[in-house]
Amino acid sequence: MSEKHTLHDLKEKEREARRELILSAAARLFSQTHISKVGMRDIAKEAGISPALIYRHFEDRDELFVEVFFRQIEQMITAFEEAITESKVTSIEEVGHTFVTYLLDHDDFFQMMTYFMLDAVMNAKTIDSFNENIRKLLTLFDKSFAQHGMSEDVRIHSHAFFSALNGIVITFRNYPGRTEEEIRKHITHLTQLMSSKFTN
Repeated sequence: MSEKHTLHDLKEKEREARRELILSAAARLFSQTHISKVGMRDIAKEAGISPALIYRHFEDRDELFVEVFFRQIEQMITAFEEAITESKVTSIEEVGHTFVTYLLDHDDFFQMMTYFMLDAVMNAKTIDSFNENIRKLLTLFDKSFAQHGMSEDVRIHSHAFFSALNGIVITFRNYPGRTEEEIRKHITHLTQLMSSKFTN
């Protein structure tokens, strides 16, 4: 009985390891090119396995994307919550700084999110899952605006702030002729400026 149980455990570990391999390969490809240009064969090749094996774990490319994106969003939300716990405030400036810093520290996620927003050729179920994950993130923005006394149109302000911050990173992430340190400093300064506009 214990041998069967051990064999079952080993198979489960192998299955989970294979699933992680697929997700890691997919994340790399999703961060390098438009999602519509990534096929299951590409992911299989990147992972070093057969395409048929992927379909034992994921229905299609869209399901894979949602799983990868969901994990990244969960990590970002955790980072937000940790930052809020440490500072005990959720100022608009702190939210902006935490969000932008996360994007700069996780360029693969930023690239993946950008490619998706520019190339959202996916089925309705996938779009709904993506939007659900974004809403979780925007709820953190909502809380900050609400704490600053905003009671009307909170979500639309969160949308505007979220878009503005993404725009700053997209515009200056690869600022020509600037070092990584200079780029971060400039983006941080613009984030503070943008946050002050929303605070007012």
